[in-house]
Amino acid sequence: MYVHARLSLVFMLCGLFTEGLSNSCISRCGQGANKAYNCQCNSACVRYNDCCSDYDTLCPGATCSGRCGLTHDTTKPCQCNAPCVTYGDCCSDYQPLCQGQTTVDALSAVMQDLWNSDTNRLSDSDYTINTTGSRLFTYVNQTALNKTTFQGLICLLDNYNIRVGQTEQLTTSELAEVDDFLNTILATAVMTKTFNFLAESGYITNSTSVFRDIMMELWFNLYPRSSNGTTDSSGFEHVMVGELKGTKTVSGLHNWIQFYLEEKNGNLQYASFLIRKEPNIIAPAFFWHGIKKTKSPFFLGTSPEFDIAVYSICCLVYRDSLCKFTLQNQAVSIQTWDIVHKSGYQVASAYHKM
Repeated sequence: MYVHARLSLVFMLCGLFTEGLSNSCISRCGQGANKAYNCQCNSACVRYNDCCSDYDTLCPGATCSGRCGLTHDTTKPCQCNAPCVTYGDCCSDYQPLCQGQTTVDALSAVMQDLWNSDTNRLSDSDYTINTTGSRLFTYVNQTALNKTTFQGLICLLDNYNIRVGQTEQLTTSELAEVDDFLNTILATAVMTKTFNFLAESGYITNSTSVFRDIMMELWFNLYPRSSNGTTDSSGFEHVMVGELKGTKTVSGLHNWIQFYLEEKNGNLQYASFLIRKEPNIIAPAFFWHGIKKTKSPFFLGTSPEFDIAVYSICCLVYRDSLCKFTLQNQAVSIQTWDIVHKSGYQVASAYHKM
């Protein structure tokens, strides 16, 4: 009996010790992810938000103190330069130490500058909506939609399988359309100012080619919407096109051009008006392919480059959180989400919080 009691105590203590180690970075710094542990101790844990509580203390180099702006260092478990935002390997204190906080005033200033520079935006006379009728859009100036960036976006809208869970695979010609669209919007003043703001604020490196790669990764590189699913989605497909989950859920679709065209083609039926606020933001309820979405907010009349610019800035500056600013003297909040189960940064969703 005495021997059994001693052994039981030993096993219990060993178990407690092992459990303690599973929640600690003791002797684990830099090791690859291991599901046997409750938390991780490598640079990826910063991105996936599963670092052990003592990671910053025990793992050498797991801080940006004295390292802001230094080039990639393979001897360190995390990085402290602009590319780490893109690759998801920033140290946990990167933003407060190296970037500081982008103030609401600074964010509002750049958003207002983008609004003022959006020369492709439709004027109030270019479209008419009726929130009490059977159709939301009663008139849209077709000439206005012939602008290059609008046509580039429209070409992409039919490239996707909107059913979540069904594998996406873009053809060579569809990939060429993506390249053309990116080249077109990146040449606009709106996207040039977006690049300047992000580079000057330290969110990206000061390279237009890197900026293009980031836009490609954010919006167009395909990913699985669920962690164990097939490659079935992208930021562009979700936000700008919309997706259907099974037979009961409409997901995404936060773009007025897609809404208008789907309504015009009979695939979307406007149900009711919920919220409308300045500047040109509306949140209607509707049926898409027979499935109801109770609220889907989007800008009205804005250009594709403006929508992409606003959502991109919010995704990079306020990842997985609310991005708050003022536009045309009105408070605006954009909610952003990342795909956490894929390395790098992709838009899982971005939409008005209303």
